Amino acid sequence: MTRASSFAVLLLGLCLSRTGQADEPVSIPAATTPQIQQTVDRAIGYLQIESAAWLSTRKCAACHHAGMPLWALSEAERQGYTIDKKFLTETTESLLGSQDKLLASKIFPNPADTPDPRPQGRGLNMGLPFLAVAAQSMPSLTEGQKQSLKLIAEEIVKKQQPDGSWEFFATLRRPPMNESQTTDTAWIIMTLAGEAGPDATESQHAALSKAIAWLDAAKLSDLHQDKTLKVLMGARSAKPREKMQTTIDELLALQRADGGWSQTVPELQSDAFVTGQTLYVLSLAGYTAARPEIKRGIDFLVATQKPDGTWPMISRSTPNGEPGSSKLLTPINCAASSWATLGLTRLAPKSTTDPLVHVRRLGGYGWGAVV
Repeated sequence: MTRASSFAVLLLGLCLSRTGQADEPVSIPAATTPQIQQTVDRAIGYLQIESAAWLSTRKCAACHHAGMPLWALSEAERQGYTIDKKFLTETTESLLGSQDKLLASKIFPNPADTPDPRPQGRGLNMGLPFLAVAAQSMPSLTEGQKQSLKLIAEEIVKKQQPDGSWEFFATLRRPPMNESQTTDTAWIIMTLAGEAGPDATESQHAALSKAIAWLDAAKLSDLHQDKTLKVLMGARSAKPREKMQTTIDELLALQRADGGWSQTVPELQSDAFVTGQTLYVLSLAGYTAARPEIKRGIDFLVATQKPDGTWPMISRSTPNGEPGSSKLLTPINCAASSWATLGLTRLAPKSTTDPLVHVRRLGGYGWGAVV
């Protein structure tokens, strides 16, 4: 029995190490619903502990340890999973509850401080859009939190360049969280769109229009995230699915033989960051676990999760974006676990409500179930 188990583990390792496209199938264990839900529960436990520890020691609402985990936990609760509601509520309040709390997050510039003379001082701290998108997923917000989101929108407008884009400094990028000027702009557009209600200022509406025009005119690279974020923006703006189908088909075609998806770096294997992100946006497009490609992606995440609730990742947070040289893996681990949680909770909810239809604070998105 022991020899058989060891052989199975060895076989799984060999299978997951292979690369290739979806037309070269690799046999990995098919995850049951309880196994998927246990995977999510482990990820939730990790995200709550890791996010709390980072915010307590670093005192910085970094996108990978604040915005992404809060968004994932909010989604998990919506889909029927048990989370620490006290942590979610208190952390959101501690970051967005008032202008003073927003300033204390270290991602919003303090007007009393001397302006940063460095070139990056002209740029936008990308922790702000991530935090705003996370907050937009909450079922309700206090008046203080809503005011903080307005301040974030104002800061975004202030930092916009005349052509509709925002500064992007290659020497400061943190891929895959901040992978390119186009991926950053996508997050900024989602933030402005979420705040473009009747109370939005004329300058915010104008900034949003200019940003959309800039991104539409930009020559997108072959980055995987350009594709996933295009679908994500389309879903959030209720764009007809047929308008997104070409991009959706491209994402499906990029699935690897192990069932996962990989970052747009030749030497990198499938990972939880990209796989979770891809599964999440495809779920918004109406794809369910009944579709073989989606089920294989789920199986990949379940098979590769570590006992502590994280997934094996390689950091790309270096000045030139090359993988492998960063020693601090907690940022990419936390971000990857957040994306994996977002994807899995929507595709394997514990609730009895339809996981493909969201009623958001600012409207609805999702195109209904397809296979």
